[in-house]
Amino acid sequence: MRRRIVLFAALLFAAGFSTAALAESYTDGIDYYKSGQPERAKIILNKTLNDPTTYKAEAYYYLGESEFALGNKEAAKGYYDQGIASDANYPFNYIGLGKLLLQNTETHKEASSKFKQAVKLAKKANSVAGVNTDIARAYFEAGMPDYKKYLNDALKFDDRYAPAYVLQGDIFAKENNSGEAAGMYEMAHSFDSGCIEAYVKYALLHYPINPRFATSKLEELLSGHPSSAIAQRELAEAYFNAGRFNDAVSAYARYMANPNHFASDRSRYAALLYFDKKYEESLTLIEQALPEEPDNLILNRFAMYDNFALENFEQAADFGKAFMNNPANAKFLTSQDYMVYGGALKELDRPEEYVAALEAAVKADPSKPEIYKELSDAYGTAGQMLKSADAMSKYMEMIEDEVLTADFYSLGKIYYQAAHAAEAPEEKISLFQKADSLFAIVTERAPENYLGYFWRARANTGMDPETETGLAKPYYEKVITMLEAEGSTGSSIIEAYRYMGYYHYLKEYAENVQGYPETKKWWNKILAINPEDSIKDAMSQLE
Repeated sequence: MRRRIVLFAALLFAAGFSTAALAESYTDGIDYYKSGQPERAKIILNKTLNDPTTYKAEAYYYLGESEFALGNKEAAKGYYDQGIASDANYPFNYIGLGKLLLQNTETHKEASSKFKQAVKLAKKANSVAGVNTDIARAYFEAGMPDYKKYLNDALKFDDRYAPAYVLQGDIFAKENNSGEAAGMYEMAHSFDSGCIEAYVKYALLHYPINPRFATSKLEELLSGHPSSAIAQRELAEAYFNAGRFNDAVSAYARYMANPNHFASDRSRYAALLYFDKKYEESLTLIEQALPEEPDNLILNRFAMYDNFALENFEQAADFGKAFMNNPANAKFLTSQDYMVYGGALKELDRPEEYVAALEAAVKADPSKPEIYKELSDAYGTAGQMLKSADAMSKYMEMIEDEVLTADFYSLGKIYYQAAHAAEAPEEKISLFQKADSLFAIVTERAPENYLGYFWRARANTGMDPETETGLAKPYYEKVITMLEAEGSTGSSIIEAYRYMGYYHYLKEYAENVQGYPETKKWWNKILAINPEDSIKDAMSQLE
């Protein structure tokens, strides 16, 4: 099936993003590091390192800081050294080297020497508050009380220096004093609206308690910094986590237009587009991303979901088979994965595989009632009616008081079909009885609907196949009364007339009643609806 291709670039263009949103800068990496996301910081800093606008001494410092935060001390040292080689007057890389020296008690004096060198250079570079704050952070992270002196020095130089308040917030956060931490982050961004990490940390601290407020702070941040990659991404994530999928789709579209987005986020955006029912756009993005990430579980999952939603059932089944049979994905598969895969197999008329998929869905999450209902359908499609009845019964047992009249009706029909498939007479009767008891519940719950009586008539016909006792008669009579009142001329009332005529035929034949008046009465009602009905041949023999 050939699909209309929706170009991802066109989608972004249509969104009307400003060129500012497309600006790529190494400073996005710095923002990620300062906000506590060193892995992401590394990606952006490495990607932008050789851009002409990148100040390499600073980029190397934050690459070193990111590696240090990730426990890669040798890599960190290499970056600090490169930073000094790039600009020996940039003071912060000396802080990085000093931080490394703090890791060993025997080199604390050397560390102090590096910090003093940084402070000396800071006076020339007009970065006294920043250098003292970063030295304070180095001592704090090393668990040394010396941090207090340098933090005080930073605030003496500039008592409104926002990063110093962020550091204090981090200190309180590490002590599990979230209230004081929040206060410090709030002060930081009130002193400097450009302190992005203060907004991010403040919002993330509040999110578990008051997600709406936290989201509003991220909206405020993005309003002031529309080109900030981290502001765009954090707001998109906040919308997603709050279940605001429409807002999340728009926010992610804006973020994905930023060159400093992460390839790993394409899968989240594809998922959001799916949830927003933009299946074509989602699938187009996935097709662009899969060549680079062929084993990405989320991309493959939503390729199946999108194709299923677009009724590309062959493709949905192919994607499902590929990613669900990959051993690396086994522990991540969900019941929903199996249900969508099973749905595609059902549409392709592959009933045995449909059953296997739904059995796997139950195994993945036996607590979800809806899976048992789908499993019942799978068994029914495969002709395994007793298993279908068991699965439907389990579904109804699990939802208890929420069982619908339609559920009793469905289970009754399953037992009815199972009865027809059964070979032993005793089993047939037992299954017809079960079906009848369920249709009886339908008549109690929906007495105004003829279907409950109609299927009771059929079930009782199954228990009285030779029409010896007329078990079905009262139910067909009820059907006739209800449908004649509606003026119905459909197949249901014709079936009822046919039964009533046959019932009276057997009776009149046994009693040798001349002319078969009752038989003719009912069968003539059929001919009044359809003069060419096959009952005409039987009528011709009633003499």
